[in-house]
Amino acid sequence: MAWVPVSEDDARLHPCYGFGGWLWLVYAVEVAGFAMTLDSVVRIVRLSGAGALASPSLAVIWLHLALALPFLVMAPARARAMPAVSIACYWTGVLASLCSFVLYGLPPMAVPILAPMLFWWAWGVFFTVYLLRARRVNVTYRHRVREGEAAALSPAAGTA
Repeated sequence: MAWVPVSEDDARLHPCYGFGGWLWLVYAVEVAGFAMTLDSVVRIVRLSGAGALASPSLAVIWLHLALALPFLVMAPARARAMPAVSIACYWTGVLASLCSFVLYGLPPMAVPILAPMLFWWAWGVFFTVYLLRARRVNVTYRHRVREGEAAALSPAAGTA
């Protein structure tokens, strides 16, 4: 499917413009992931004490929290760079996790961690495809519409 760039004003006229639809579900899953990561930090502190917060093994967790923030902030703000920045941040986090496992090995309780990790990697594929191909994302953040829709958006189109 071909996409045609339109002005921001024309994009705002499109019925898919805005933060809504499936984007709410994607956002909710990302918020849940952020909350679960914070919960992991709290559990580690309860088990190991506050000194664990500075542990190099928690660096990946802190990185994941930091890398989730651009999407969580930029998506509702309708920042044009959101799709590209969010995809880059997501896969940087996955790469950091993989590098951590290569450098430090799997944690002692790896079995309970593997299933959620596999879920988040699979989610990352969906997340990426959604941000690249979704009509709402293209209209709202990239200001482009499907070929043939551009003429219907511009009120001046019928007066030419």
